[in-house]
Amino acid sequence: MSTVRARVDIAAPVDEVFAFFDDLANAAVLVPSLDEITEVTALPEGGRRVEYTTRGRGGVRLDASSEHLVYDPPHRTVTTSVQSGVETTATRAFTTTATGTRVEASVTWSVPVRYVAGLVSAPLRRPYRQALRDGLEAARVALER
Repeated sequence: MSTVRARVDIAAPVDEVFAFFDDLANAAVLVPSLDEITEVTALPEGGRRVEYTTRGRGGVRLDASSEHLVYDPPHRTVTTSVQSGVETTATRAFTTTATGTRVEASVTWSVPVRYVAGLVSAPLRRPYRQALRDGLEAARVALER
């Protein structure tokens, strides 16, 4: 398993920041490669399951899905996702600060085939880290306008 982490401070109240991250209308801000959300299913314990597609290298369309494992507004979410055989777990924690909200996020991933995991996992570190940082920064910019 591999993990990347990032955090951002946003000059907005925690309820507003959580709502921004939770609103699927903002999904393309957080995940610029998002192509289409194809299905949303509410989960009995809160949160949801989302089927969607993204655009990969060369514009290739990739099917993906995500599901909340933990949904604790406005404090924390844990989501599991699968895309192209790579399983990820994304965690977001929202904390009130003197100037607004701190969002601490991480993405952990694993590749199911042990013998190729090292070959696949290492090249994913940089793009996952960059996507995490870019998404947090895009949220900050959108919320602080």
